[in-house]
Amino acid sequence: MDQIRAMKVFLRVAERGSLTAASLDLGLSRGGASSVLTELERYLGVQLIERTTRSLRLTEDGQYYLDKARAITEAVENLEDEVGSAERQPRGRLRVQIPAGLTTLALAPALPAFLAAYPQVDLEILSRDGVPDFVGAQIDAAVLIGALPAIDIVARPLGRIPLMTVAAPHYLATHGSPASAADLAQHQCIPIISSISGRVVPWRFRIEGEVTTVPVHGRVAFETAAAAVVAAKRGAGIIQLASYLVYHEVRAGSLVAVLDAVRPGSNEMFLVHPRHRLKPKKLKVFEKFLIELNPKTREKWGVRQDR
Repeated sequence: MDQIRAMKVFLRVAERGSLTAASLDLGLSRGGASSVLTELERYLGVQLIERTTRSLRLTEDGQYYLDKARAITEAVENLEDEVGSAERQPRGRLRVQIPAGLTTLALAPALPAFLAAYPQVDLEILSRDGVPDFVGAQIDAAVLIGALPAIDIVARPLGRIPLMTVAAPHYLATHGSPASAADLAQHQCIPIISSISGRVVPWRFRIEGEVTTVPVHGRVAFETAAAAVVAAKRGAGIIQLASYLVYHEVRAGSLVAVLDAVRPGSNEMFLVHPRHRLKPKKLKVFEKFLIELNPKTREKWGVRQDR
């Protein structure tokens, strides 16, 4: 029995939760994939997956074997990358968590070029904020913006994301435009609740050459930036977000920048992955893609460099 092949079949079935879907991914018949699993279970002497006509469920032995088999197949792929020809194409599935706004507005439009360049890499993009669950969600890597969580990860800087403070023209016509960060105390602000800390994120401004955090208040706060943008466009208050989240609204005039003279600079963006895992070639080329993407999107958004 080809144990590595059998492991890969088992992994794909476990990940997809379906023999039919896994067999299509692997270019096998459903019966062929089922036979490989049966042979693997017979060889190991344990049942890995409980199979019924409607569902699949990993046994306790199957869950243990899943974690070990994933590490082994990743190690084999990495070894092949290292000792194989430099011309060898990256291959395999890459599951990455990326903030929803960044995925929709910056990543998705640029992905066709990446997919064309690396035809053997399959991407699964999870549009989520917060601390990535590398084990439970089977995530290979994640893009995080701002402060990093206190978990055991390797973080590669990808660049910086500028911040903008904006409001709807009709809100400013009614309430006036703040002349300084201190004036925000007299305005309705729409803060964001951090999905990592669970607390309201303080706003930042560059005051007398130093970046200073400023607490803000408002009658509503959101965990998702998209909802905050909609509320701000309707005149609910002022928001401070990454520039890519409000770029189209600012260009269209539905939101306008305020306090631009004290723009706070930017947030660092990172690609992170678990420290104990090797970095396969498929992740290395995706990392390169993200690094090259950031300067292009900065130019597109028309934002200035940090001062």
